[in-house]
Amino acid sequence: MNNLEDDSKFLKKSVIINVVGTILKVCGPLLTFVMARIFGAAEFGVFVSTQTLLLTISRSSTLGLDKGLYWYLPQNRLKGRAPYEGVMESFWLTAVVALCCTGVIFAGSFMDYFAKELPWYALSLLFYAVSYVFSNTSEGNRKPQNAVFINSFFVAVLSPASSIAMHYLGIPHALPLGLLVGQICGFLLHYMLVRRQFPDMPLKPKNRISKSLLVYSLPLGFNEFVASFLIRSGLWMVMLFLGPEKAGAYGIMVTVSNALQTIRVGFTPILTPVVAGMDKDRLHTDLKPVYSYCVSMVTFIQLLIGFFIILFPDEILSIAGKDFIVQPETLGILLLVHLLAGFWGMSIVIMNGLGKSLYTLKMNLFSLGIALGSGYFLVPAFGLVGAALSMLSYNVVSMIWNNVYLAKMGLWPYSSKLINRFVWICVLIACYVVLSVGNFELNLWQKSLAYLVSLIALGIQWLYDKKTAKVIPSTKR
Repeated sequence: MNNLEDDSKFLKKSVIINVVGTILKVCGPLLTFVMARIFGAAEFGVFVSTQTLLLTISRSSTLGLDKGLYWYLPQNRLKGRAPYEGVMESFWLTAVVALCCTGVIFAGSFMDYFAKELPWYALSLLFYAVSYVFSNTSEGNRKPQNAVFINSFFVAVLSPASSIAMHYLGIPHALPLGLLVGQICGFLLHYMLVRRQFPDMPLKPKNRISKSLLVYSLPLGFNEFVASFLIRSGLWMVMLFLGPEKAGAYGIMVTVSNALQTIRVGFTPILTPVVAGMDKDRLHTDLKPVYSYCVSMVTFIQLLIGFFIILFPDEILSIAGKDFIVQPETLGILLLVHLLAGFWGMSIVIMNGLGKSLYTLKMNLFSLGIALGSGYFLVPAFGLVGAALSMLSYNVVSMIWNNVYLAKMGLWPYSSKLINRFVWICVLIACYVVLSVGNFELNLWQKSLAYLVSLIALGIQWLYDKKTAKVIPSTKR
């Protein structure tokens, strides 16, 4: 049976993998900025909006089976089944659904902006969907490094690099075809690594997909669709109300701010199984140190990245070109959203770990209603700032609701040691306000010195935390 010391070792190892994945993932957005500069705001806006649409459809095509493998593969060992059972069954069912979705897209485009290019983008849908299955197979089989390398680095770099190369070679439809090249190569790598883990796994499974896997996965799949639609609703409303050029500018800012979101999301498959493995007694004794450790690490890494973004926003956005520097205050609001979500928003992970998937679905549906309602009024009135404010509104409601719910359950997972992290978040936001709103400008050398000072201060804070107390006590049982 797991104990706090086992959880501590697993979390610390996973943090290292997460940090490495974050470092590797920087390469993808940098090439994306270059790609935005080459193709222009309008064409890039169509690319970003269509890619997010593909991500939503492809994730729905898995029917939740990719997430279901997190649970089903460990169950194979407990129940004496073949270790690979469920993998190829999920693959073939996902492939059939994805091909049907591709056929629907080819039959007729449903948005004027995408009428010409959408079928070319749709070619990638199948490979997106089946890659989810194999990627989560590796994670469910305790091989998270496979997904980190392929998804965070290999595909993230190869896709924009291929599009740029095709553009200069004069190949038409360079953006969707570059996306296709990246997804095909990523799928092949995932398949080879899964095949190495399960060399005896037949390509064609003998039995149909397990009823227990399907029943467990379908609610997860519907919840994933709602969550995906929720996350991308802001960009789509910008596309609808303001056009592709503004969508391109907003897409770049979302890409920059997502550097903070990536840190938080990376802890979801780490924290969820840890919480799920706790009985009622451990929830009241061990949840707080485990959760607080994760929040502490997420916030610390976000602060390292956040200070860089607020000090060098013009330099970052200028990589994409001047056309993308529109309402730059939008970036500050997006950063605030992800900083708050990194501190207060991980409470939703506890809900999933406790098996409250129905609660999560209801919460996401309610948040989607807030997002669509607020976006309908805010985006036309305030432009990109309105889209960011819409995101802030539903995130704040969700965070308050989830934490109040946990408090009522008698599970308050925040340690007093997190106070200094929250203070640092306030310092970061204050610095952004001073630099963006006030008439306070720094040259490049001053910005570099300020960032160095912030790194030293955060480093001192880190050493102080380690010296005074361990975030997760190393107890032996």
